[in-house]
Amino acid sequence: MSLTNNQVDAIEVHSIGATVSLWDTVEAKIVAISIRDNNYVQYECAWWSGSSLTKDWFCASDFISDEEKAAVTKIGFIRSKDE
Repeated sequence: MSLTNNQVDAIEVHSIGATVSLWDTVEAKIVAISIRDNNYVQYECAWWSGSSLTKDWFCASDFISDEEKAAVTKIGFIRSKDE
């Protein structure tokens, strides 16, 4: 397969392990990433609430002013033009 016959698509994702702000008082760590149809990205985030560990899924638009904390990584996919 020749790369000239394929399209390379890239999306940006926050890195696993990055710290993100979910609310004014909650900072969480990204523990998993899910990439769905049409490059829709969701992040499983974990944080401590007292003595309980809480996990839930969020999209990047749910994060509050996290650009200085959450490293962004580009990942790419090669798609055949024949598809």
